[in-house]
Amino acid sequence: MKIAYLILAHNNPKLLARLVGELSSEHASFFVHIDSKADISIFSALKDMPRVYFCEHRINGAWADFSLVQATLDMMAMAMRHDSGFNRVVLLSGATLPVQPTGYIEDFFARQPDANFMEAFAMPNEQYGKTLGRLQHYWLRRAKPMLRLKWNLQDLINKYAPLRDYQAALGELQPMAGSQWWAITGKACHYILDYVAEHPRFVRFSHHVDCSDEFFFQTILGNSHFAGTLAPSITYTNWRPNQMSPDTLKELHLEHFAQPVVMNSANHNCPLPGGEVLFARKFDEKPWEVVEALFAANHRKARAEGPVVMDIPVAAINN
Repeated sequence: MKIAYLILAHNNPKLLARLVGELSSEHASFFVHIDSKADISIFSALKDMPRVYFCEHRINGAWADFSLVQATLDMMAMAMRHDSGFNRVVLLSGATLPVQPTGYIEDFFARQPDANFMEAFAMPNEQYGKTLGRLQHYWLRRAKPMLRLKWNLQDLINKYAPLRDYQAALGELQPMAGSQWWAITGKACHYILDYVAEHPRFVRFSHHVDCSDEFFFQTILGNSHFAGTLAPSITYTNWRPNQMSPDTLKELHLEHFAQPVVMNSANHNCPLPGGEVLFARKFDEKPWEVVEALFAANHRKARAEGPVVMDIPVAAINN
């Protein structure tokens, strides 16, 4: 079992170093993209860690923008150039931490060698915000220095500009959506890279899709011979109703993560059933005690001492 961890990061260097340190093993390699806006010197501790490789070409990423897809593709290509025989390719953010011991994670992947843990459900889905407007409108990059102006311009485009013919760009593809975070097989990774090279029109179209990171990979695999292998996301998130982003995970979540088998939140922002998870996001460096408590629970599970019992009821995580 050889695992390539792809990590998109822009801050929290201490948290990222802890993530890599915990997942490190003879089976794991790490391919890290640091946003070009970040001071890369603050991530220098990673350079001394074994099997950690930085993307030399750094992209200026923006929320909901194709730049995040491109950074991910760059890491995928880098990993495959490094070793074309990776069995598992896992996309994480720098705000993600494991909720199981490393040995458990590697055994989990070994037991399900053909499963592709990627959410992919058909668009449109109004309930979960995956509307056809994400495809039909021409979406601008929303980032500084003119962020507010671009939101206003985007509103004008959505109101007055003619709709894009997304069906012409997609051809027979059914547009799909799902979580940005996934864990796919090496074969699926090769398939995506080959598809991208062979379908430039799809790639060009995706440059101006809203939240293309929740559409691009899902549409490619969801319309391929890998569709039958797709499985629920293995990254825990808690998206409370009417929230624009998932909760930052705190002490009250730790009891849930200390269970022998950790299931996704009921609020995982997806119409598909949630399953077992191996990772959770999003964490922060403050308070650091939460990070150390999480790893203490993981280490206890690794020693087969059972779950850590907290005083906070599990039901509290969904409130």
